[in-house]
Amino acid sequence: KGMLPENHPWSVGILGSVGAPSTRDLVREADLLITLGVGFSSHTNVPLDTDIIQVDINPVKLGISPHAHPLWGECRLVIPALQQLCSERETSSVLKKIEAMKTAWNAQRDREADASAVPVRPPFIMKTLSEIIPENAVITVDVGENQWWFGRNFRIQQQRFAMSGYLATMGFGLPGALAAKLAYPDRDVFCITGDGGFSMAMAEFVTAVKYDLPIVVVILNNRQLGMIQVEQMTENYPNFATDLLNPDFAAYAHACGGFGISVDRPENLKQAVLDALNSGVPSIVDIATDARRFPG
Repeated sequence: KGMLPENHPWSVGILGSVGAPSTRDLVREADLLITLGVGFSSHTNVPLDTDIIQVDINPVKLGISPHAHPLWGECRLVIPALQQLCSERETSSVLKKIEAMKTAWNAQRDREADASAVPVRPPFIMKTLSEIIPENAVITVDVGENQWWFGRNFRIQQQRFAMSGYLATMGFGLPGALAAKLAYPDRDVFCITGDGGFSMAMAEFVTAVKYDLPIVVVILNNRQLGMIQVEQMTENYPNFATDLLNPDFAAYAHACGGFGISVDRPENLKQAVLDALNSGVPSIVDIATDARRFPG
């Protein structure tokens, strides 16, 4: 996610558990896959029974699939070499198929983003952020349910984003945003986090104020360790010790010298994010949302 704009005509979105079912179907139907620096964990859903041209700069990762044809090298050098071995073919029918798939997937995500639901639904939050966050912004994503919804429902264009992938380190979002603002001082920086992840590093919001780092922290506040709740449910365990007692995050932002605003109605979300973005100081948008995942 983030390597190609989602509105690019050849982009079918991401694979993995948060991607479109049609994308998984395409990959399963493929005669050949070309993977460029791709991970092969169970979450990525890359089939291991398909022929794969696997390109990676790390030789340790090569040959992970029994059907892989490993190429050790940088993508910027390997891709042009592969292109020379390919011939052109008629593609209009393929583009029409992709367009139909994307239309259906976007319609499903639009249905998930119920603009009337209270508490505010995470798909609606991600759709609204997709419309507001500038294309040259940097986004950091914390670990938790917010990450799941970002992967599924945020429609990324040219933004750069960072997250803690394999390590899945909760609390990454806020310090990651501080680092992004230091590295790209002229860009807008957004941190998308949950209440659990933010609470683990919330003292660093004072650091943002001290060093005048105007970032926008968007908190999906469901008063739960939502992803842990889902994992317990998946394993048929009873829900245990996932509820959170949260402070008033908006009041906390003001106490630190920044800007804070609470949102509990969907119609107030867009203006709240714009107010935070235009405040010129480190800001928190605290959104009351639901811990439950919903069917599309």
